[in-house]
Amino acid sequence: MSLSQIDLRAKFRHEYSARFNKESWCISELYWSFLGDYQVGKVKKCLIIVSDDWGEELNTYTNWNDCKGVNLDLNFEKYFSYNNYHRKEILLKMIHSGMMIIANKEGWEVNQLLDTVNLCVKAKLEYKFLVQNKLKSSPNRQYKFGLWCEWDIDEFKVFWILLDKSGKEIRRELFIQDSPSFGEFIYYVGFKWVDNNTVLINDDHRSEKRAWEIKID
Repeated sequence: MSLSQIDLRAKFRHEYSARFNKESWCISELYWSFLGDYQVGKVKKCLIIVSDDWGEELNTYTNWNDCKGVNLDLNFEKYFSYNNYHRKEILLKMIHSGMMIIANKEGWEVNQLLDTVNLCVKAKLEYKFLVQNKLKSSPNRQYKFGLWCEWDIDEFKVFWILLDKSGKEIRRELFIQDSPSFGEFIYYVGFKWVDNNTVLINDDHRSEKRAWEIKID
């Protein structure tokens, strides 16, 4: 799979752009996370743009080499009148509709997209995961350390978790809380034990590298 991003966003300079674009991240990332080895050739990004004033540009399909895009209709006032869960349902519908259009235009297989939308529903539209899908043992093998991410429509949270050697969680602390639109860096975070009581976390996503030292004693 070469697809690196599914980007659902409001039309450029729309009055609801900033508000909507912040909220759309969690379901876009949830959907993307279930695609696995979905074959899309050399395409890197799918862009699904929504607005309530497209006019003749509604359903326009755009081909930018390694990025494919489609314009879809969304009533923002109605969308923002719903609670968070119903909003996420609408986000999922927009993403899936856009991906189906792109897939049919490009001749991609669609059964995996149908499976993906069902997996999103099965997950209750909650994007929660163990970072790097692994825990790391301390040098003395007494503890296991990991990062747990909860990426929601209105906030992004990362917790560090500590387990004993049997795998029982003994500590969980909030590490980062931010806007959903800043969550992408979590894919670039690394961590390692420095000694039996210290873990070093590195973020190599930004131009200015960040590091945190976690003491567990």
